[in-house]
Amino acid sequence: MLSMSTSWMPEPEKGIKYWLEQVKALGIDAVELSYKVDQNQLNEFEDCLGELSMGVSSIHNFCPTPDDEESPRHPSNYYRLSSKDEHERQQAIKWTNIAVDTAKRTGAGVVVIHAGTLDFEDERSPELFRLYCEGKRESEEFLAERTRILDLRQKKQGIYIDSLVKSLFDVIKYAQSKDVKIGLETRYYPIEIPNFEEIGMFLDMFREEGLRYWHDVGHAEMNSRLGITEHKKFLDTYKDDLIGVHLHGIKERRDHLAPFEGDMDLDDLLPYFGAGVIRVIESKPFASFDLLKDAVKKLK
Repeated sequence: MLSMSTSWMPEPEKGIKYWLEQVKALGIDAVELSYKVDQNQLNEFEDCLGELSMGVSSIHNFCPTPDDEESPRHPSNYYRLSSKDEHERQQAIKWTNIAVDTAKRTGAGVVVIHAGTLDFEDERSPELFRLYCEGKRESEEFLAERTRILDLRQKKQGIYIDSLVKSLFDVIKYAQSKDVKIGLETRYYPIEIPNFEEIGMFLDMFREEGLRYWHDVGHAEMNSRLGITEHKKFLDTYKDDLIGVHLHGIKERRDHLAPFEGDMDLDDLLPYFGAGVIRVIESKPFASFDLLKDAVKKLK
């Protein structure tokens, strides 16, 4: 299946039906409903999808966007399943289960989750990325900063992992009751969860209950470019658990371009994404229609 994420919605003011018609014009008949879809938009999607003979490949947590409390964070991390704060953790479970309900109702077989992060400092690791963008990734300064972050992560991860395990027990049990899989997504920043080793740990814990691996090419590529985990190692190690992939382009550190745009060799990765793997184009609105049209031709 080839699908288009709602992350690519360049003219939202024109409405959901117009956007779906644009997706159809690209040659795609399925969508991933993502975390920026609010309840009103979700209602509109559900009204339009049948009319346009389109399906839903997957749901990206949280969907719909939570609306019961304010959050200072990006919508993809509105609440954290790994939170030390019990109220937030319970809210994350509640809204992930609502996303499972969305999946069940729309016929999607999987909910993609951002599992969480450690919050001992700025999760975006600004100094590490500054050095990377300045071309200093082989410098002693860069290597020392990377070591500092990864060592701190190792020391402080325990309480966040424990919180996440408790959350996953509840979320996966609920998803299992609805015959929906949970897809654990590769993360972008070094102190986000899971890292390479933690993917395997969580799969071993919850594989029998329906946890699967969801690969993001841009996130894995950034891990590789920072010298943390080589890109193909994710795929070689977890290919048997792979349920889906987010496809997009990346240039230097900017991802979510149109697939094949930028400086990553996406063609080299495509053999991993064969039958049975949900392929979702997760480009952002700055990806042009023409570049996406070309990408779809290559991917079909």
